Amino acid sequence: MNKIFTILMMAALTFGLALQPVYAKDDAFHVESGSYRVYLGVVPVSLLNKNPDLVDQDRQLHGGIAQLPATMQHVMVAVFRKDNNARVLDATVIAKVSRGKIFGLGGNEKPLEKMVTSGAVAYANFFDMPDRGDYRIEVNIFESHKTGSEKVRFTYVKN
Repeated sequence: MNKIFTILMMAALTFGLALQPVYAKDDAFHVESGSYRVYLGVVPVSLLNKNPDLVDQDRQLHGGIAQLPATMQHVMVAVFRKDNNARVLDATVIAKVSRGKIFGLGGNEKPLEKMVTSGAVAYANFFDMPDRGDYRIEVNIFESHKTGSEKVRFTYVKN
């Protein structure tokens, strides 16, 4: 009887723990500025199985993924307003990806194009990130109704 009770208790505890929510805090992919909360995603182009859908749907993101080298990464950000947590849908977003001991020198700067992912608007583009190690990703957000822009910075470690 003790053995059956022990097995049932272990099963109940295992099942109960499995239902507990899991919280993970990863500040490397979430940064805040004065007005925005910005979330970063970086995916190797080799893992994309279809071309990202642009909001205007009249073209593919830089011609599509078919001819891109394996060193390319799909850099994507989601931008939210801090005051009401609303997604920013109509901004001009520019990213600069750089590498080296002195971040900010050199690098590749491109506009992030507005795309739809899981039914929501995000901003993305392809960047060549051939080496392992630290990359700095600077994201500059412009909105037509605001003067100037706000910049956020991420450090992305490519393994």
